[in-house]
Amino acid sequence: MKVIGLTGGVGSGKSLAAQMLAQEYQAQLLITDELGHTVMEPGQRAYEEILGHFGKELMQEDGTIDRTLLAQKVFADEQEREWLNSVIHPAVIRYIEEYIAARKEEPGTIVLESALLFESGCDRLCDEVWYVCVSEEVRRQRLADSRGYSQEKITAILKRQLSEEEFRRRSDVVIENDGTMEELRQKILSEIKA
Repeated sequence: MKVIGLTGGVGSGKSLAAQMLAQEYQAQLLITDELGHTVMEPGQRAYEEILGHFGKELMQEDGTIDRTLLAQKVFADEQEREWLNSVIHPAVIRYIEEYIAARKEEPGTIVLESALLFESGCDRLCDEVWYVCVSEEVRRQRLADSRGYSQEKITAILKRQLSEEEFRRRSDVVIENDGTMEELRQKILSEIKA
């Protein structure tokens, strides 16, 4: 099983690229944002730790963690956010390591989509890293149009992300995504066949 790490800044189109790889090339898709939710489910690694730290008032009637309430607690407190990340990130990495190990001998491709691929250390689990990039102008337009973000919010988000140069330097493949969906599809096709 080949493991492709797929990364890029917010608004780059990495999620669209990941969906194309899953739908058209039958890649198995691991999305770290979704796995962060998975490891907080009852019976999973981070569940008891989070409830032990924040209290049982986070538990909903069905036993799951109220993620909205949790978000309110951590977004107001930098230390609490750091603590939560120190629990979630290692749990996600362990989940990914086990998922890959269980399928190592199978044919096919696993695509690991993560905006924080390098920051989390997940890049070390990948055979190669693909960076989906787009000009800042296009990213700003996409985020304003699709998510309704203000220019101030977009600027704040962009400042927290790795620089274009750093993404390029650490990636094996760079996919420019300033064009149409069909152009993106063709670029992915050429990389899959390479």
